[in-house]
Amino acid sequence: MSRKKQIIKDTFQLTIARYTSQGLGFFISIAIRKFLGPFYIGIWSLFKVILDYASYLLLGVNEGLCYKIPLLSSKNDTAAEQETKNSVFSFVFFISLLSSLALITTAFILRNTIPLEVFIGLLALSAYLILDRICGYYMLVLRAKKEFSILSKAIVFDAVLNLILVFLLVRKLNIYGLYATVIILCICNTIFIHKYAKYRIDLKFKFKGIGEIMKAGLPIAFSSFLEGILSTIDRIMIGKMIGIVFVGYYSIPIMTKSYIAQLSSFGTVLYPHIIETFGQNENIEEVKKFVLIPPLINAYILPAVLGIIFFTAPLLITVVLPKFIPGILAMQILLIDMYFRSCYPQAFHFLIALKKQARSIPIVVGAIIFTIIGNYVLIKKGYGINGVAITTSIASFLSFLAMQTYAMKHFAKPKEIFKYYLEFLAPFIYAFIVIILVDKFININNLYISVMVKNLVFLAIISPLLFYIEKKTQIISLIINMLKERFHAKKS
Repeated sequence: MSRKKQIIKDTFQLTIARYTSQGLGFFISIAIRKFLGPFYIGIWSLFKVILDYASYLLLGVNEGLCYKIPLLSSKNDTAAEQETKNSVFSFVFFISLLSSLALITTAFILRNTIPLEVFIGLLALSAYLILDRICGYYMLVLRAKKEFSILSKAIVFDAVLNLILVFLLVRKLNIYGLYATVIILCICNTIFIHKYAKYRIDLKFKFKGIGEIMKAGLPIAFSSFLEGILSTIDRIMIGKMIGIVFVGYYSIPIMTKSYIAQLSSFGTVLYPHIIETFGQNENIEEVKKFVLIPPLINAYILPAVLGIIFFTAPLLITVVLPKFIPGILAMQILLIDMYFRSCYPQAFHFLIALKKQARSIPIVVGAIIFTIIGNYVLIKKGYGINGVAITTSIASFLSFLAMQTYAMKHFAKPKEIFKYYLEFLAPFIYAFIVIILVDKFININNLYISVMVKNLVFLAIISPLLFYIEKKTQIISLIINMLKERFHAKKS
């Protein structure tokens, strides 16, 4: 299979798996909240904070593993690859073991001052932390080795089993059932992946090359940490300056954003290909296509997806979640953020291949500063959550320009970069104008008919973008053929 077809196939499989997982996750989230109630949900939320902070103790070795494996694969150095996997696993297990012992110690020190549910929870968390890190290691190796078919199956398996365990255990055993669920889930997920991947692991606590892996992974991990800050600034400032109720309204655009983010499967799949291709002979000419083509594909396909969301989401929110109607406009504005945010991961991955990942940190820091100032000014001027959505969207646009421009400077002249942006921004501007005009001039009293007509008219006008990118890349034909293949395979 050609690399192009393999990338499209893997992206398609991973995207379907992620959306399936999120769909089931919606019901899981509702069920857990119904079975546990606010108090136990609060306990579990605090435990998740502990897990999030514990992940930083790995000092970027997970990110370094995702970089090193494709690099060593490009050189066919299987011995070094196996040594790297063993070293990382040993380090992850050792750090997780220390973290687990710290949790157990904390539990016994505080056992007379904390509720029994928290004490048992800390003990369960100590076991879960180790098991989760082992399972996470397997998932990372699947990504690094481009085993996206197995990864997709594992994601769906996790979601289905999680749903079953929640209804079997959490409903009957409450918070203790949740502790049992997450532990059983980690064990079963690891066994499931091992059955298909059959990775060999030697736990000898040899940390050879860990320093080099950290050197590669720490800037990536720190950049991800900053991205986490950037993605939560909006809610923090809304809560502080406007009120918690408006954070609730803003949860609508955040929820929509989380679903659109699944389109980042494209970046997940491309990452090991970029590292592996550049690692073969370190020729920029062979990897620049990964920086140029994926954003253009997104630029021509995403407007159709985001336009449908623009017209349809308000109807769904009005009918299903009428209390959250004040969040509709912010959600529509934040579609701009989703557009640009989905288009720049490949530039970052390109910089990682060139060992210049640390250069992305000033870009993210700049975006954080811009977002804080912009949010403050627009909230003070009375724009509320809509102003926050505007600032976030502008920050994403500027971040994309900075990251993409810096990446392209390695192989393109300023005139070529300018021409590229003209082609990239043209479909966005075209779709933006069409959306505004359709929304303004099509007004039908029946809300359902109005949304249907708006979508049909919009898709008809926007269709030239899809025809153009299909003619240029045949990506839509590839996806349709894969759907046909999957249908015939199931039928037979």
